Amino acid sequence: MITNSLEWPKCELSLRRKARNLSQFPDILKMLNSITSEVSKLSQAEVQVRAGRKKAADEILVKVNQDIELVEEYILVAALIG
Repeated sequence: MITNSLEWPKCELSLRRKARNLSQFPDILKMLNSITSEVSKLSQAEVQVRAGRKKAADEILVKVNQDIELVEEYILVAALIG
C-alpha cells in the first residue's frame, strides 16, 4: 500500500524482489508496469491537488492500492503453487 506516488518505486522494488524467482514473473512484470502507468496518472493528479481538485487523486490512489493488493495476492498464490 502506498499513500502517494513517491512511495511507488520502493513498493515496486519490493514486489519485483518477491516475484523474481517465480515462473509467473513475466505476468507479474506486466501487472507492475500497468500499476506504474496508473502511478504516473496519480502523480499528475497529485499536482492538480495543489489546484484544489483532491478527489481525482484519491480515486486513482484507491485503484493503485487495489492493484498492488492484487499483485501481492498473485505473488503469494504463485509462490504456493511453485
